[in-house]
Amino acid sequence: MKPKILIADDHKATRQSIRMILSTEPYELIEASDLEETHRAIQANDPDLVLLDIHFGEKKTSLSLLKRLAEEQLEPTIIMLSGAASAREAAEAIKYGAHDYLEKPVSADRLKVTISKGLEYSLLKRHLLQATSQSNQQREFVGRSERAAKVRRQITRFAAKNITVLITGETGTGKDIVAHGIWQASERKHRPFVAVNCAAIPENLIESELFGHKRGAFTGAHADQIGKIVMAHQGTLFLDEIGELSLGAQTKLLRFIETGEIQRVGATELQKVDVRIIAATSRDLEKEMAQNHFRSDLFYRLNVVNIQVPPLRERAEDIPLLFTFFVRNLCRKYEEPEKLVDPEALALLSRCPWPGNVRELRNIAEKAVVMSGHRILAEHVEEWLPRVSTPLPSKGGLSLSLKEFKTNVERDYIISVLRKAEWSVTEAAKLLAIDRTYLHQKMTHLGIDRPD
Repeated sequence: MKPKILIADDHKATRQSIRMILSTEPYELIEASDLEETHRAIQANDPDLVLLDIHFGEKKTSLSLLKRLAEEQLEPTIIMLSGAASAREAAEAIKYGAHDYLEKPVSADRLKVTISKGLEYSLLKRHLLQATSQSNQQREFVGRSERAAKVRRQITRFAAKNITVLITGETGTGKDIVAHGIWQASERKHRPFVAVNCAAIPENLIESELFGHKRGAFTGAHADQIGKIVMAHQGTLFLDEIGELSLGAQTKLLRFIETGEIQRVGATELQKVDVRIIAATSRDLEKEMAQNHFRSDLFYRLNVVNIQVPPLRERAEDIPLLFTFFVRNLCRKYEEPEKLVDPEALALLSRCPWPGNVRELRNIAEKAVVMSGHRILAEHVEEWLPRVSTPLPSKGGLSLSLKEFKTNVERDYIISVLRKAEWSVTEAAKLLAIDRTYLHQKMTHLGIDRPD
């Protein structure tokens, strides 16, 4: 299907000139000569890109149309057309949703390049909104505990303000769910939600991933690339594991937060972008600052308001509700009939320390849905529990001797510290305040093996 381009200009000669320039391109061209006709054409045709004149007649500007489109959630990619005298107005239009602008008279080459980039952005935005819509399902911060209720209250309170939020908590606690909840409850919920896992991108590619790059900027840059920040324009950018950013990338991110402008890798021009930033980390950023691993000025820019997501062990009363929630949704995902969870299984799950937090619990729920029959029993759950989640004895139970209980708790705690230290025995020994050799002996005695 050909991309649809709407040419909206009150001068017939301008429309004809643009049509002639684009006549050899594989586009479906539509025309409009005034603001109302432009509005109707956008409603009827859902164009991929609009070339919109800044002035219609002597008194009318198209800024009013941009505001109207935003209110109606009609968001085609718009490139403003302006004379040199109205270039400032065109730049102002970007604040209201325009993607770019061109000064008239427009050269053929410049027009084609700008349209090509605009259509690339439009395609990415459509794919992103579709993926975001699909991911909206079954994403909520579940729990009846006071700790869970507090997080939900903060989500609602902070979503209403267009401020930067820093979400902290251990790995697997659901920081991404909190970020998603803020976006869904905000005025930007109909705009893109772009998530970037800073820990999953190699250090030499993170700047290109965030800011984009120009063709030839570095080896392997065979084409221009739009960065994640531009993809999130007028929406929300979620920077997960922000503590993993290199100092160089931190500097660039700070500059963007302060100016609202980005510069692609290999480019000379600046681009204005409007995004709301939500960041998350499992690291102690204040400790990272003390060790000069994280910029203090960036920290204070990000930490305008803070949401601390509690570990699952601190809201154990939520475990039965969470597990049944996961089972119900996973049954739908895998097209399985609804499964009942035995109360003894829920009680067993509630007595586990869960070092992997909610993510680990969901993993067990997924196994249960795929591998069990119509009923999930305690014996099934016990079989699937990883060794690091050795269940604690019930209040009235004496299933373990005191020595066995102490050994299990010690093993679980050492493993959780090793995980936090990314299985570095040296770092774990520092956190435990013990000698490295003694930790090795403990690991051997407790049967703790470093994963491959």
